[in-house]
Amino acid sequence: MHSWSSFAGSGADNFICILGKVNKDGHMYQSLKETKACVLNFPSNDIYDRCIKTIGNNQFETDEITASGLTAEAALKVNAPRIKECFLNIECEFLWEHELFEGSREAAVALKAVNICMDSERYDQSRLGRYGKNGFLFQIDQPTNPETGETTPFGPGIVEQGKPVPWITE
Repeated sequence: MHSWSSFAGSGADNFICILGKVNKDGHMYQSLKETKACVLNFPSNDIYDRCIKTIGNNQFETDEITASGLTAEAALKVNAPRIKECFLNIECEFLWEHELFEGSREAAVALKAVNICMDSERYDQSRLGRYGKNGFLFQIDQPTNPETGETTPFGPGIVEQGKPVPWITE
């Protein structure tokens, strides 16, 4: 599930997805290392409860997608499952990884998007749309106080489309 991704690139042939924190002991990392592919699945708020269940069903011998009440379907261009209930799926190939620090159990991972599938009702902002309470979710994971290290539990956020601001660079 998409939650901590960021994106960079210059056009359809060069669209890069960066996962900033992937646990090297986790199912996703192990699958990515084996297949060199994954799908970033973008859920909306109406299936958030099932998305959270994938964390509890994340044992290596369990299909966390179906065990959480979601539907796995074959991706078109990579050997990884898409989640049918997600309105946006970015099929990706592995590019590189880098430990967050020497000996870290987490790594930053770069992926190249090779196929993007999106529900047409969500693509059109005047219909269901990509933004607002029915659109993209973004997991805001335990904001940490930089002075004390104390974390604050937090849940999903939504992305609201803002008012356009002109780019004046002179």
